Amino acid sequence: MERISKQHEKFRMMKDYIKKCPQGYTVTDDLEIIDLALNNNLEIDLALITFDNIFSNLANSVIARLKEKSKEIYEISSSSYDQLKLKDNHAGVIVIIKMKSYSLYDFKNKDFIVVLDKLEIPGNVGTIFRTLDSINVDGVIMCDSVTKINNINVTSSSRGCNLLIPTVSEEYNKIVNYLLDNNYDIYLGEPILGKSYQDYDYKGKIAIIVGNERFGINPDWYNHKSKKVFIPMEGTQNSLNVGVALSILAYEAYMKRNSSN
Repeated sequence: MERISKQHEKFRMMKDYIKKCPQGYTVTDDLEIIDLALNNNLEIDLALITFDNIFSNLANSVIARLKEKSKEIYEISSSSYDQLKLKDNHAGVIVIIKMKSYSLYDFKNKDFIVVLDKLEIPGNVGTIFRTLDSINVDGVIMCDSVTKINNINVTSSSRGCNLLIPTVSEEYNKIVNYLLDNNYDIYLGEPILGKSYQDYDYKGKIAIIVGNERFGINPDWYNHKSKKVFIPMEGTQNSLNVGVALSILAYEAYMKRNSSN
């Protein structure tokens, strides 16, 4: 394995990707996420490794597979690695992952999808992807998204689940027309209006919509046929964190859809 310096073009490339990931790529130094990507045959475009660390069994296994599967792999010094690391408890391995690409056309046979309407906070998006992975949702649509699906913090907070769930980023008008044209029942996460989330059966083709952390969902959703869903609350607040709210709605839908009743 070739050892490169901080002046090498591939080292500079990694720094650039960390600063502003191009569309379709993300970066991680989390061994479990790298392992997940390898297990799911995602492309590793570049891997940089410092061998000054004492590696765990998982790290040794990941490095061995990276040597076989990465398009490019190089060794760097620990001082060079310190300029790249994303967290303190790293394993001395950092990679660029190419993410799979989807369009709305790919979603036509997907029955259970979630639409994230203009979400801003990477931690919320990551929490949602972890939840949706656990219930095997069919896909996610990012609507006019402020936080992008390939954001490094989304990859970290989702534990790599953003790499696995088919996801499309698209503008509002195209999304609402797609849902209506393909006969989805649209469920709007609404803190006040509508029925309790427990009062719906969530059968058939459904799309659950949750909105921006500050402003909620795009008001134009209310101009189209939909079912409005709220989560009963007591206390002083009138809404839940969007990641918590979506988790409640998605699990309810999952349980109802898998119920024999």
